Amino acid sequence: MENESVLLISDLERLTGVGRSTIHHYLRKGLLSPPKRTAQTMAYYHQGHVKDLKRIRRLRKEGYPLSLIAVKLSGSRKESKVSQEAQEARPDRRQQIIEKAVEVFARKGYHKARISDITDAAGVGYSTFYIYFPSKRDLLVECMDEILQAMFSDVIEEIRHETHPLRRLRKRAEVAIISHPEFLDILSILRSTMEDEPRLEARRWEIYELIVEHVKRDLEHALELDLIPPTDVEMLSYTLVVGTLETASLFSQGGRDFDAERLLDAIEGFYLPISVR
Repeated sequence: MENESVLLISDLERLTGVGRSTIHHYLRKGLLSPPKRTAQTMAYYHQGHVKDLKRIRRLRKEGYPLSLIAVKLSGSRKESKVSQEAQEARPDRRQQIIEKAVEVFARKGYHKARISDITDAAGVGYSTFYIYFPSKRDLLVECMDEILQAMFSDVIEEIRHETHPLRRLRKRAEVAIISHPEFLDILSILRSTMEDEPRLEARRWEIYELIVEHVKRDLEHALELDLIPPTDVEMLSYTLVVGTLETASLFSQGGRDFDAERLLDAIEGFYLPISVR
């Protein structure tokens, strides 16, 4: 009976539609449990791997980043091992709501996320939600760092193979405003409430400053390589970051047709030398 469930990696490819290079990538990331090995070059899988691969494909289509998928799979495996008697040892409700809110906000942004989406995911009612958080906005502020980490955990994977500093800048922008339009949505809520909620304005500038630090490093590297003329790198970094994000947010939230690639091409054409376009 056990032999009937043994699968080779070619079987996984056939049953799930996932290529072996992607399967190996998921194994390295810890999204899949290691296969059984009977020899140095032979690895055997089982139906659990099929189930996990199909779930990963579904979650990727729904917009989940790999970091959150890893958390969800890990949580599912733990829950499957926990007996019915141990269910009472759950994390406190407040943290449970925050964890699920991070997932919902990262996938849907602020405006499309409903409190019911969060309460349903957390398995709590509206009344329980309001015990811990006066509003959806307060919850956003509470878990802002985790949301950004979830959204941009894929950035490192996207740009780690790009060594050219100016092309890295382009990839950073693409991840921010094309791969994660929810980020623009969250920036808009931070901007729209800054007059009556100063702490949100402070958070918005903290986000800008974090991104600017990465952009500065790329520009400083480009300057060292003589890829750009001498310039005030700090001011150029703020101009690129704030200008790009604010323009993208303005168009995407203003009900106008917005082509992110067109925006990036325009910025790249103005600031960057022809040799890297």
